Amino acid sequence: MQKKLLSRPSHEHGQTILLVAVSLVSLLAMAALAIDVVTLYVARSETQRAADAAALAGAKAIADSGITTFLLTDPAVPTMEPWVQAAANAQINAVLQTNLVAGSTSALSSATVDWTRQGNPHITVSLNSPNLPTFFSKIWGAGPNNVVATATAEVYNPANLQPPITAIAPQSVKPWLVANVDPINVGTQFVNTSTWAVDSAVIGQSFDLVSDCAGSAAPCSLNQTPPGLPPTTTGQVQYVPALVTPNSANVCPTSVGSCNSSCLGASSYELSVECADVNVYSSLNCGGGGTPASWDNSVNPGGAAGASATGAQCLIHADGPGPGMQDTLNPGLWPAASMQITGGSCNANPAVLIANSSSIATIPIVDTATFPTLPGNVTIVGFLQAFINQVDPNPTALGQPPAGSINIRVLNIAGCSSPPNNGANPVVGGSGTSPIPVRLITSP
Repeated sequence: MQKKLLSRPSHEHGQTILLVAVSLVSLLAMAALAIDVVTLYVARSETQRAADAAALAGAKAIADSGITTFLLTDPAVPTMEPWVQAAANAQINAVLQTNLVAGSTSALSSATVDWTRQGNPHITVSLNSPNLPTFFSKIWGAGPNNVVATATAEVYNPANLQPPITAIAPQSVKPWLVANVDPINVGTQFVNTSTWAVDSAVIGQSFDLVSDCAGSAAPCSLNQTPPGLPPTTTGQVQYVPALVTPNSANVCPTSVGSCNSSCLGASSYELSVECADVNVYSSLNCGGGGTPASWDNSVNPGGAAGASATGAQCLIHADGPGPGMQDTLNPGLWPAASMQITGGSCNANPAVLIANSSSIATIPIVDTATFPTLPGNVTIVGFLQAFINQVDPNPTALGQPPAGSINIRVLNIAGCSSPPNNGANPVVGGSGTSPIPVRLITSP
């Protein structure tokens, strides 16, 4: 008898297909969930980066305002804080327009400044990115997704802090040893060497750095009046050249577009003006750990063809003395509003920001009371952060600065402190290019 073939019960027909179908639905749901989760994760990262950038922009606006040079007890501080906050908010909102999350601008929930920290306020920015797109979670009726992020940045400026404080030791310092004499507010100092407070009234002011040398042909000589005496003409302050140590690590200018900036000078002094000199010049009262700042009597920086003039023109991409192709600074309604920099025709980025113009320089201020009678070490008492407007052309009227003088506008001042400088290592701010560090103090 032939065996009857075994057969499946009729009610089990198609069971495998059903199981596969159910599995596919589950797999698709998991894949959809993974896609949406990754989308939100990327959006969270973008929002955090936007918050970091916004906090740093707000901190930079606070630093640019000059408010960190005031003591908390200064009567001007309460009136300054609101417009500094407004300037910070404006910078934050501008940054958010270029740091999009999923193609949209994050909403600024808050930008809170902690003013109680003497000299180094903190700004905390909170962002909310609402209505983020999802692709598959809508199937289950999920509503719009939001992500939030917070970042805190610190503005640090040791000026006007109560001793003992941590000293500063900025790099990329120009070799111009400027007298500690305010040429605008005659009779005052840039940095008060008794209290270590800075003259905040000079911030935003423009004046000329005039070489204290005996003309265009002779180097600075011992019978010349050392810097430190009140200038004979308001709006001018004397300087002498610093002794420059050659350094192969210095960052020097290159050609920008059609502008030839490869105008490297033959002397170490001129190269120090043109380049970002990585040497940290210091003295007993400020900084430390670097080469002591010294007066160099062998260099004549003055005159229209002097090393200061030719080096500064190369630095700022100028095509000659006076106004030209270099960046320009408009003080505007300072101090009610931030100063504005416009990129010149030799700037690779016309929308230049205050942090990256080659016309911004850090200049040491030297103690005039202890200025040596012979060329040698000087005592640095602070630093000017200045914008180089131009190299002055030949004067056309009596009282104008000599040709080759450097016209600057002060952006900020950082003063030193008396020893022992809080027993801490010197602070090198702004990656070594500015006396005013701005740093992110929350994890990115």
